Amino acid sequence: MGIDPYHPVAMADLQALLAEMHEEVIVQVLDDLKNGDRKARQEAMALLKNSNVTASAAEGSTLRQLAGKMDFSSMADKVVELRRPPAVG
Repeated sequence: MGIDPYHPVAMADLQALLAEMHEEVIVQVLDDLKNGDRKARQEAMALLKNSNVTASAAEGSTLRQLAGKMDFSSMADKVVELRRPPAVG
């Protein structure tokens, strides 16, 4: 006999199970990441994105330094505008 997914108690149980699964996945990915598993980096980024986790680049943080390195505004004079070729016909 299965669980009626629309029963309020069953829904609470399912929510608890899903929360537990999510926690286990997070713990496993974090362990893999700490152990230097290169694949875990991609898994961690996907997990963060899928969980709608965002970060703020605080002044002086590594994330802020990375963001600064990705700023291409100093190259604005070197960018060539792409234009569509004229339509034939």
